[in-house]
Order: sequence, then structure tokens, then C-alpha cells
Amino acid sequence: MNILQKAMSAEVLDLSWRKLKQEHTPWSIKVSRDDLQAHLFKHVLQCREQVLTGTYKPQPLRQFAMKKPDGKNRVLSAQYLADKFIQRAILIVLEPAMEQLFHDDSYAYRPKRSVAMALQKVKERIYIGQDWLVDADIKSFFDSIPIAALSKTLKRFINDKAAMKLIEQWLAQGAHHQSFLSAKRGISQGAILSPLFCNLYLHSLDMALSKANIPFVRYADDLLLFSSDQAKAEKAHQFLSLQLNKLGLSLHPQKTQVVRSNPAVIFLGESLPRVR
Repeated sequence: MNILQKAMSAEVLDLSWRKLKQEHTPWSIKVSRDDLQAHLFKHVLQCREQVLTGTYKPQPLRQFAMKKPDGKNRVLSAQYLADKFIQRAILIVLEPAMEQLFHDDSYAYRPKRSVAMALQKVKERIYIGQDWLVDADIKSFFDSIPIAALSKTLKRFINDKAAMKLIEQWLAQGAHHQSFLSAKRGISQGAILSPLFCNLYLHSLDMALSKANIPFVRYADDLLLFSSDQAKAEKAHQFLSLQLNKLGLSLHPQKTQVVRSNPAVIFLGESLPRVR
């Protein structure tokens, strides 16, 4: 049974709908939320049939402008409920296998993991003397992921042409050219599968840090690397920059620093301890 067949099974579709049934998002451009509720069984079966026959076409993303703290507008993308429903079902199938792959010190977007757990690990490392930090942020992460490289990474894990064909259609929706001749970059931050793809794409970074014996805590595109002295922290910073460059990514220059742990350093919304 391939990925789409598993995702479109009655059991998985039921789980997917339970996660989404409280949302008021329209089912599609033509089907309102009320129309969906009145004919739920028909629309779900129709959607399932289209996915299994390869005729399903993702709906255009809905676009919303939101003011950023600096006064500029940020455009947010949101899926119609039909795409959320299918992506949630695929997530249910893919996530357990990917969870076995992911590193222990990656915390974001993962079941049974939380901000509190990430912060607890941070404090443990600081209190044992690893209090020199590379406080790092990946610049415009979701908007900068190279689509071709992400697709190649996904294909190594998802050995299913039909599933990849559908996934690549979703990836194309969030992609853009940063300049006229540049490759396509960026995935939709509002898509249900995007967080899983984020962790899969950065998995090679996690493993490179682990192999280099650089302790870290990663929460999506926010990272802390830990060292016992400043010189080691500076080397860790250089190593991190090099590994991100291999992935077509870069550190945010204003949001990345080598610093000793102190209350002025904020990670995941919390001040870090000062160790004497």
C-alpha cells in the first residue's frame, strides 16, 4: 500500500477530520463551510477519489496581509480546508517514520515535545558549564528554503511518485524567485506539512552538529549551540554558518551572536540564566 492509499484510508481520514472539524475555513473556492457540513460525506468521498486517481488539484492559497512590528506588511498564506484535510492525512502517515529519524535535540513541531522541554535542556547544558552560546537565527527560513533541494531531500524519504507529484504541487504554490535568475525558494508557512518538511530539511544540519560534537538545541529556525569557552563557541559559529551555506541558507546577521549566557539573551521568549 502506497502513501496516498494509506492516507486515504477510512481510519486516517477520520483522524484527519477530527483535527480539522472545528475550523470554519471554506472547503474550496466553490464549496462553503456550510455547504460542506450539509453534504460532508459526498465532498469527502469526492476528494478521496480525486487524490487516488491523481486528478486532485490543490486550491489556490488564500492571502492575508498582517502588520509587522516594524510597520511593514507581511503576507500570510492559508489553505482551503480540502487541502488541509489531505495534508493532515499525509502528515498522519509520514510523521511516525520521520520521528524515528529526527534528532533528540530538535523540539519544534513534534509530538510530545514543547517549548518548556527545549528550555529545560538549554538550562541543563548551561548549568553544567556549557554557558558560551551561539545564539542563532536562520534568515527568512521558510521563505528561503530552496525548493529543488527540499524536493530532493523528500524524494530520498518518500519513495512514492504519486505522493511526491501532489506534494510538489503544494511546494510550487509557496515558491518564489528572489531574483530574476535565481532558483525557486520558499514554502508556505501556513501549510500543514510545512513544519514537518522544515525539520526534515534541517535534519542534515542536526546530524552534522552532532557528529562534530557541538551540543545544540534547535526549535525550528531558532538555535542555541553550547560551548565551555569563547574560542570553541566562535568555531561552532563558523561551523554552523558553513553547514547552512551547504543547504542554501544563511544566518541572520542581526539576530545571531556569540555570547555568554545572561538574562539579556532571550530564547523562545525566556531570559537565560547567568552562571558565575
